[in-house]
Parts: sequence; structure tokens; C-alpha cells
Amino acid sequence: MLWEKEMRVPNTAVVDGKTYATVLGMVRDDRFIPLELVYKPKPGDNVVGIVTNVRHAGYSIELNLPYDGFISSKFTRVSFQQGDLIYGRVKFVDEVGNADITDAKRLPAGKIVDVPASKVPRIIGKKSSMLNVIRDGTGCSIFVGNNGYIWIGGKGNLPLALKTINFIVANAHKHGLTDKVAEYLNEHGGDVKVPPREEEKPPEEKSGLSEPAEETPEPAKEPETAEPSEPSEGEPVSEKEEKDAGSSEEEKQNPIMHSKSAGAAEESGEVKKKGIDIEEM
Repeated sequence: MLWEKEMRVPNTAVVDGKTYATVLGMVRDDRFIPLELVYKPKPGDNVVGIVTNVRHAGYSIELNLPYDGFISSKFTRVSFQQGDLIYGRVKFVDEVGNADITDAKRLPAGKIVDVPASKVPRIIGKKSSMLNVIRDGTGCSIFVGNNGYIWIGGKGNLPLALKTINFIVANAHKHGLTDKVAEYLNEHGGDVKVPPREEEKPPEEKSGLSEPAEETPEPAKEPETAEPSEPSEGEPVSEKEEKDAGSSEEEKQNPIMHSKSAGAAEESGEVKKKGIDIEEM
């Protein structure tokens, strides 16, 4: 039992006017934070995935879910191959659970680790504070997906990054975890400082209880490739850009517009397919 009153919040049930947790979790600041949870994709979630099938219409993506995701060829300039690692955003989820992925980019060779999706908010931290501590302490590039897949690459201390993520998963229920992680990194060769904390604001009365306040991270920078001399393959195509494709005839007539299009085209290139290494945590 969480509260002796009726509260309509996720992962709880109301019985006889009292609110009960339906999964393992903890109460913090008048919020219920689930620690065991089955991930269900929703629009806006960042995901890390693996290309499992290449078709004319698009690409099937393994997302650590019962159903695959899909990247439409219509809305991306990037050509993926089977086995490529991708980082993208959920655009749409149907009633069955199939997810359409947009803004997808290819990730370089690195290590993919699998963590419980319920622990992802703790790995990210408020305003990406925990994630930045891990990056600073290990020197690794890290992309975290809400689906529980984490990509780790770069030239940093990969073993320490893996140990730190394991440490967070094992201690996700504890208070002051960011401080503990910083101490853990410093004890194992890192040199990090915990960012100053902001004063927490009390929850608004009208909103009631909500999900944890941790945010999904935006990549701090593009992941470092093993061969930086190779050009990138460009950015994904949005629906708006697809509609604007019909204006190519006008660009031919306008020298200024044509020069901009030519410059953008020169920036595109082919990225060599990289290998993957999946490790279950």
C-alpha cells in the first residue's frame, strides 16, 4: 500500500479507496518510482537498436521488445545494412506495439549492453546529470535508449564504463546515487566532480503524482568513429523535407538555391559498416 487514499498514477491500483503499487518501486517526494517495469514505447522516446532486415520499403529494427521497430526509406537519406547499430526517436506506436523510428543515425562500432528499462532514468539522471558524470569519468561516448539498450564507444575506459553502469543498476533504489557514482569512478581512476544540485520544487497540486522527473538525454556530441577521415552520410529526412523535394525545379532556376543544395549534397558520403558486440548485463 502506498497511500490510504485514491491516487490515479501509473503502475498502481486502487482498492477500497487505497492506492497500491502493482510493481516493485519506491516512494520519493510524494511520487512512486517503479524499479521493475515492462517498457512500452511511446512517441518521443530515444531508442538504440540493431538493423535486422533490409527491405525496399525500409529497415526492421530490433529494439529489445516483443515487436520490431521500423525505419521508412521514405524519411531517411541514410542507407543502413543488416547488423548496423542505430540511434533514433520513436515517431509512432500502433495498437499492437510496433514502433516507427525517425531521425535515425548510424552508430560506429561499439558495445551494446542491455539493462532493465526501469533503471534507465537512474542511469540518465536529472537533466542528464548521471550520464554526464559517467562520460566525464570514463571518457566514453554513451547513448542511452529508453528501451534498455545502451551504446558505449569512443576511446575511453570501456571496462570502467561497464562496471559503473552495473553499479548504478544494482544501487538504483538508493538516495544520493550521483554522489556515490562519482566516488566510485574516482576510486577506480576517474576524475569527476558532481554538478551542484538544484533545489527541488514541490509537485503541483493539479498534476498529482507523475513519473520520475529524469529526462531522456540528447546526445552531447556525435559518437567518435574509428576512421574519422570518412565522411558522414548525412542527416535523416523529415516529412517536411520530403515535401520540399518537389521544389528542385525551382532551385535549378535560382542560382543561390542551387548552390546551397549542391553544398549540402557534397557533405553526404558513405560510412563503413561496423561490427557489434552485444553483452547481456
